[in-house]
Amino acid sequence: MSFLHIATKTSIKWLLRVPDKGLPHKRDQSVAGHPQYTPLWETARPIWGYVAVAFNQVDMDRLSKVGPNRLCAEWVLKNGGGVRFVDNPSRLLKDYNSLPPETSSVRVKVVDATNASIMKIGLEHFKGCKHIDTVILHQCKHLENDGLGGLTHLISSLTHLQVSGCYNITDKGLAVIGALQNLKQLIIFDMLYVKDMDEVANYLREHLPNCVINATKFVM
Repeated sequence: MSFLHIATKTSIKWLLRVPDKGLPHKRDQSVAGHPQYTPLWETARPIWGYVAVAFNQVDMDRLSKVGPNRLCAEWVLKNGGGVRFVDNPSRLLKDYNSLPPETSSVRVKVVDATNASIMKIGLEHFKGCKHIDTVILHQCKHLENDGLGGLTHLISSLTHLQVSGCYNITDKGLAVIGALQNLKQLIIFDMLYVKDMDEVANYLREHLPNCVINATKFVM
């Protein structure tokens, strides 16, 4: 049984726990002044929201043990994405259990977050990863409008970026890409809530004169 399966089952079991009778989760006052009790399942955030947050937080103890590259790879794989390593760039690794032993040194080269549950806080895993030159953010439904800021941790190494199908991101959310001065190729498409893609593209071309930019609001 995989780590992801075990962790998910444990998280769901904890989130669905039913409080013992007489031990309410939340207390409110009714109109008549009598206490009313709201069950946990009526006030909790959606289960997968909790799971997504848990799988995106940086584990500082784990970071000190395995280093930024290994931790970054674990984060991407736990959230449903894939990675390529410098030593074997032709292989896209998507199975958490197929990661090299912790005693092996790894250097992440490519992060493919297609359909991954990554969030803004998760992009802090990029800090300290000095060899990532390609990032694909495709259909990342949990990535917030200000979620691209963490890409600046890769400002020295990132040369290829794709942002597509990330529907929380608007014109303002894409503007931070202009800080990625080493970009050589930028692909943006299927961004339904970007109001003026032409204006965004012109802004990015102004700030990234050495980058080839292909940007459209719709599916390519």
